[in-house]
Amino acid sequence: MEHKNYILVVAAIYLLVLLGIGFWAKRRAKKVNDYLVAGRKLGLLMTACTIAAVQIGSGVVVGGATTGADSGVWPGMYYALGCGLGCIFSGLFIAAKMRAAEAVVPMDYFELRYGNKKLVRAWAWFSNVPSMLGIFVAQLLACGSILSAFGIPFWLGVVVCAGVILIYSSMGGMWSVVVGDTVQVIIMMVGVPVAAITALVALTKAGVSPFEAVYVTPFIPSGMFTKFVYMISPMLVSIAVSYDAFLRYQSSKDWQTAKWGCVWGGVITIVIGTLASTVGAAGRILFPNVGSDGIFAYTVGEILGPIMGAIVITAVLAAAMSSGNCLLLSMGASFSKDLYNKVLHPESKLEDLPHSKTIATWTIIIASILGVLITFKLTNILDAIILFNYPYMGSVIIPLYCAVLSKGATPKGCYAGMITGAIVGIICFLAGLGIFGFNADMGLFAAYVVSGVTIAAFSARDKNKFPMVQQDQHVA
Repeated sequence: MEHKNYILVVAAIYLLVLLGIGFWAKRRAKKVNDYLVAGRKLGLLMTACTIAAVQIGSGVVVGGATTGADSGVWPGMYYALGCGLGCIFSGLFIAAKMRAAEAVVPMDYFELRYGNKKLVRAWAWFSNVPSMLGIFVAQLLACGSILSAFGIPFWLGVVVCAGVILIYSSMGGMWSVVVGDTVQVIIMMVGVPVAAITALVALTKAGVSPFEAVYVTPFIPSGMFTKFVYMISPMLVSIAVSYDAFLRYQSSKDWQTAKWGCVWGGVITIVIGTLASTVGAAGRILFPNVGSDGIFAYTVGEILGPIMGAIVITAVLAAAMSSGNCLLLSMGASFSKDLYNKVLHPESKLEDLPHSKTIATWTIIIASILGVLITFKLTNILDAIILFNYPYMGSVIIPLYCAVLSKGATPKGCYAGMITGAIVGIICFLAGLGIFGFNADMGLFAAYVVSGVTIAAFSARDKNKFPMVQQDQHVA
């Protein structure tokens, strides 16, 4: 049997296993909180694996290998470095406080500090939908690219993977996600290092010094500083309050587990990302005629044995699907909690509203269909992840951090920071799509700076100070 046939068989088996997980998890997702945050029962291993898996899915492994092949091993690990440090930052400073508050979505903490504001919730919902949809599209791009390297038409790979994601996410919710994540990350923690080492050995056998060819390059090559900022800064500060990661550490059993799960998830992400970029950089030398988008899957398939190669590639494919699964859940949470609960029915609790789970489920179905349609219009995985984050992250991240970390931040300051950050984020998002004629690589960084300066200026003039929330007092 040819290598690609092994991979297709293993992939088909794995897809069936994921569907089985969905049927199993359906029994544990009776209530909306079980569906969205796994009943808050995850231990350290599952928390760390599911935090790592949300990053490793497409941007870190497939996107990192692609960039490693095109630009060198260090640019290829930029995105993993930003994501990993973002997870570590989240664990050390943010996740424990957020988990202690037992929130469902990030803006729940903002409400604890300043009270519920319908307009703020509405903007958080409205601006976050394209952000999550863009990252979901990136997962589908990764799935299509991986399968296309083995003879499956890109469109068919996207449709099949989207269908499986839709079925098992709508059935089992977060329980489906974390069980699959744990298996996939353990496989990748073994398989990706083995693939990287094997690729370096193959270079040696071909008469090429792997150290000189792969690693002796500038960490930031000439002309790539803005690209470095573009790939590092969005995830460095956004992981803690991005809905996909947020729901994962909110599923942990307590704030200590959330804290250390994020830290270890970040370490795993950086290691796997660096080694995935190594596979891409070595694969470019070994197989110069292979397209960059499929370099990871092709290289792994060629240098490892057929069974091991099939398992590693399928684990990456499944991780991309799992990331897509959680993003769909995140959109469901945003529609049910931010819109349905806090905008339309702010006087009620989410679990008391009769249609909260139904709304989350139908959001998942509609977003899946829309994501497939958008996937056929985009090509770059990392652009899909980063650009679509600009409006939400530019407006919400710094005010949320100020609510968590700063005793001096006031409502007036945070609301003003949201407005100015949103303006900068939207303009740079449109520039990234080519509507405005300037380079938007530094756009999100600019939005953070403008938002932070605005918050500081308005809060300094505001007499209406608010204390930190009570839940913070027992968090070390």
